[in-house]
Amino acid sequence: MAKQTDSSLEPIYRLWGWVLFTWSLYRYFLKLPEWVDEFIAKPLVFVAPVLWYVLKKEKRTLESVGLTGKNFFNSVYIGLGFGMVFAIEGIAAHAIKYGSVDVNPIAAFRDYGFFLIVISLATAFSEEVLSRGFIFNRIYEKTKNLPYAALIGSVLFVLLHIPILVTTTKLTGMTLVLFFVTDLVLALANSMLFVYTGSLVAPILVHIFWNMT
Repeated sequence: MAKQTDSSLEPIYRLWGWVLFTWSLYRYFLKLPEWVDEFIAKPLVFVAPVLWYVLKKEKRTLESVGLTGKNFFNSVYIGLGFGMVFAIEGIAAHAIKYGSVDVNPIAAFRDYGFFLIVISLATAFSEEVLSRGFIFNRIYEKTKNLPYAALIGSVLFVLLHIPILVTTTKLTGMTLVLFFVTDLVLALANSMLFVYTGSLVAPILVHIFWNMT
């Protein structure tokens, strides 16, 4: 049974590996504006392979990766509630990183406008479709082991951020540790929200709040 489970997960891990490989090459060789990264590159690299695999290889619907209106309003309420919690966590992480709390949403919107919300939405959508809707969900379906699926899916989510750490942010020391810890907590929480709601709405909302803070 274990060998059958491992074998059935190979295509999932293989797809994740190709996404990481392609994203690493993109980050290393191309230095394009952020809007290109989030609105063009990520949908092509993160989302398109998932849609192809689900629709063509599995012959399943998009609802199987959480793209559904089921429990929509309940998911919105839950997402907003947990989103506020993660916004507070983001502020705390900012305080640890910079040594002070400096939250000025008016200045942020003056500089970035609603682009801040839109780009956070784009980022959250691409990453959640791949990481929660597909990777975590398929591991959970195959293994029937929620703690295992949540942990492995969350670790794979964190590893997807290594290319940007190496090529752009170049975090070190406590800031780097904090980045990994908060990303892992975000991934674990969103895995639970996905299981509870059966939808990506709540995880995407939480992810948006986290990105914005």
